[in-house]
Amino acid sequence: MALSRYKLIAQLLTLALLLGLALWEHLMRHYDLILPPTLMAIALLVSIPLQYLGRLRPAITDHILLIGGLVLCILEAPSSDNPLLWLGLAITLSYLLLSALPALLLTVILVPVLLASLGEEHMTAMNLVLGWWLSLTAATLALSLGGSSRALRFMLRPWRDDRRPAGEFITRNLEMEVARASALDRPLSVLVLYIPQLDQAGDQFGGHMREILSASFSEVISDNSRQSDLLGEHHANVFWLILPNAGEPGAVAAAKRLSSAVTSVAHPEIGSLESFSRVCTLRPQENVERFSLRLETAANKLLEPHA
Repeated sequence: MALSRYKLIAQLLTLALLLGLALWEHLMRHYDLILPPTLMAIALLVSIPLQYLGRLRPAITDHILLIGGLVLCILEAPSSDNPLLWLGLAITLSYLLLSALPALLLTVILVPVLLASLGEEHMTAMNLVLGWWLSLTAATLALSLGGSSRALRFMLRPWRDDRRPAGEFITRNLEMEVARASALDRPLSVLVLYIPQLDQAGDQFGGHMREILSASFSEVISDNSRQSDLLGEHHANVFWLILPNAGEPGAVAAAKRLSSAVTSVAHPEIGSLESFSRVCTLRPQENVERFSLRLETAANKLLEPHA
């Protein structure tokens, strides 16, 4: 599974900071402070290639990244000229890598712990209230942007706030992209994706399990797509991935890449997800109604029983 470039940059940057911190403490002969950043750097160094190979869940690497960042904040804050900046960094990192409720619970505990590590001078009621207020503000912002059920996870692309918009929204996006492609004489393709396990998950385990698998599938697609691509669930278990400026060869290559990436989403009861897909490319002078009809036909073909 290919990593999102944002997440990969964040992981490599944290790894570099931890290694740099361990080396600095060694040069300063602070031998008692070398072990924590060294162990976290080793864990992150091992987890990055395992995640790339699909042998490790991305959430585990995110948790290692979070722990590494918090270790960095706790170790460096006491010797910093502005230690409260490290408190703000720790809170921000928590909300970037966790969903709102776990991040809120973590930061409520983290604020007094970090202030206590700074000494009695900073362990004041005002600083404590300020830290909790910052945490609550971040929770409110996270909920307003993405909801408490999803972690932000460095999802910085414009459509990430709702990775599975309703059918009417993806249809509206298709209309805009068709108009843009026709006006600028640019290629446009749509990858129609069908995930049969979502039917099984919904029937056997209920809607909650289906939502979990659907969100994981959408996250994998987003991590392996371009910033301009648009994903939406057109109707039950059939997704459209709109690929602006992509002709048929590029869309076919994307379909092969995504088919391999989707298998990284697994559940013990149903195994790894599999996807069936068809590529539809906008034809010259084709309007959105005819193009939508071809997409519906492709979706119906995918819904036919597979041997």
